[in-house]
Amino acid sequence: MSSEVEFFDILYLGTFVTLSRAFDCRFYGGKKLPPTLVSEMNHALGHFDGLLLTFASRFIILLGGQPVRLSYVVDRLLGEFAAASVVFARSVGDLYPNGTVGIGVDLTPDVFAASVEGCLQESRRNAFHYYSRCLDGSHSHFLWTGPIPQIVPRSARSLAVVSLGTFGELLDYPGELIYPVDLELGPSSPVVAAQSEKRRLPENAGGSIGNAKKQKPAS
Repeated sequence: MSSEVEFFDILYLGTFVTLSRAFDCRFYGGKKLPPTLVSEMNHALGHFDGLLLTFASRFIILLGGQPVRLSYVVDRLLGEFAAASVVFARSVGDLYPNGTVGIGVDLTPDVFAASVEGCLQESRRNAFHYYSRCLDGSHSHFLWTGPIPQIVPRSARSLAVVSLGTFGELLDYPGELIYPVDLELGPSSPVVAAQSEKRRLPENAGGSIGNAKKQKPAS
């Protein structure tokens, strides 16, 4: 996952796994689900979460030269993909008199949307706000629309460079904020990760962040 291609290969697969039941006719119609199917889905989701934890412990993501949390990239991609799926389902439903879309069962776009939204609420609730925004804007892109990420090894040296340029890894990317602002936490809290949240790494951790320069986001 240290390259852009490998990184997005994993994220696209994880996005589809997260929303998989919305695309599977076996999850509709009130049928009793086979225990093996439920176990398989939970197993896949667990492995995806494990990959995200492993990546976050080993690498730092830069967007436009600014360090951001992995959760931002995951939630943004998931929100956009989910919204594009619902927009597509509605456009297909408009082509048929009864408003159904076909995945092996009669299914209305509203029922499909409810399933997609249920997946988000259960697996990545923080992505729901951005999904709703994208849906209102008729977002139709299934691929990542943000800046091309730069992935650098997480090390004592790279963390030191990040700390000099910003307050740490940003919780929300200033170029495209996706989370609702919680006014009770103050203007900077939704965007900047507190210094106290950073993990200490071994002194012999390798890697370098190169000459990338960061700008301190405006408060």
